[in-house]
Amino acid sequence: MSDNNNTGAPYEGIDPALWRGLTQRRLSRRQALGVAGGGIAASLFLASGAASGASLPNAKVGNATWWKKEKLHHTVNFANWPLYIDTLNGKYPSLEHFTQTTKIKVNYFQVIDDNTSFYAKIRPSLAAGQYTGYDIVVMTNNNPPLGYLMELGWLVPLDHSMMPNFKKYAGPLVKNPPWDRGNKYTMAWQSGWTSVAYNSKQVKDPGDSVHILFDKKYAGRVGMLSDPFELGSVGLLALGIEPASSTEKDWSKAATLLQKQKSDGIVAAYYDQSYIQHLKNGDVWVSQAYSGDIYQANLSAKYKDLVLMIPKEGLMMWTDNMCIPLYAQNPKDAMTLMDYYYSPVTQSVVEYYNDYICPVPDAKQQLLHPTSWNKAALAKLKPEIGLPTSATADSPLVFPSGREAKLTKTYYQFKNQEEINTWTNLFMPIIQGA
Repeated sequence: MSDNNNTGAPYEGIDPALWRGLTQRRLSRRQALGVAGGGIAASLFLASGAASGASLPNAKVGNATWWKKEKLHHTVNFANWPLYIDTLNGKYPSLEHFTQTTKIKVNYFQVIDDNTSFYAKIRPSLAAGQYTGYDIVVMTNNNPPLGYLMELGWLVPLDHSMMPNFKKYAGPLVKNPPWDRGNKYTMAWQSGWTSVAYNSKQVKDPGDSVHILFDKKYAGRVGMLSDPFELGSVGLLALGIEPASSTEKDWSKAATLLQKQKSDGIVAAYYDQSYIQHLKNGDVWVSQAYSGDIYQANLSAKYKDLVLMIPKEGLMMWTDNMCIPLYAQNPKDAMTLMDYYYSPVTQSVVEYYNDYICPVPDAKQQLLHPTSWNKAALAKLKPEIGLPTSATADSPLVFPSGREAKLTKTYYQFKNQEEINTWTNLFMPIIQGA
């Protein structure tokens, strides 16, 4: 991939998660290969008729009466991102344990390369009122396409009576989230932060503010992300504005600030996932950064000097969510599997492999003091991971302390396509050099 995202491609209506590089972030963690691209035009959503006031196709789905009629079929088809679950010798310990204890067979598909292309893949089936082939899919909270699926009524409302683990163990960062109040449709799979990172060899007095990204002292040594949703959000933070409650006037002010940052020669480049290599090389000293990348870099003694800042203005948190697409054939089996992953025992094994922000805080104690089948599973994973389980348990990037949780911010939740267009029209020209 190139360092700059100046492709000249049209940007209206393109999925923010694609720009943010979610797939690259995951794949880079395990040194996997490239990523599929693609975009979805605004008309894909607008032409659906969602804005017309027509009744949603799931209007009679997902209530107590509907769920009561559903039966277990002892099979579930689960679509997820690559390298995003505990894996050992081509098998998945947590899924095997699930099948052993519930007799539900899991067909696990690592088919989501990015939110946009996957949405394009399943949309025709949903529009035709047909099964997508998946009972669980994992989608990111930034709109679209998760917002599209909700707005179009293409998700099954969850059966909260089948969520005892979630109710007992889900952390405050993923309960009742802004993008899905009451967890009507979603349960978090894993989360991560977008923040600021710096190389402590070159930056001796970093402070604790995102304003370091705008400091002329580091002119030509600052990396910014080529995702307009990340770029605009940090601009809002720098102005002391909550992204989640911001207005179009606020967005314009943030764009002005970011344009000045660029005009002043502070920005070295607008990077995709490659920003991490520039931080490692030392040609960029300060950069917007993803928490998982810095965690992984720190595992090597060579890159211990890279530090993820916890800015006083806040950290942007994204979340990948499990949800059940409409017309799923095995929704009760899907609910059983989704709640299974909120057991601290289960989540300890997943988290040791993944190292993202854990949705189950009590999994920390299961990493430090395993009590069940996870003891053997963790022991088998150790040679591959190469670290003690305490390294994951003790990391504030995996199990946030009260301070990090308090500073966590959520992205603006777009109300319609026009708002998405307004945002991208403000921030993409800065990235593209227009």
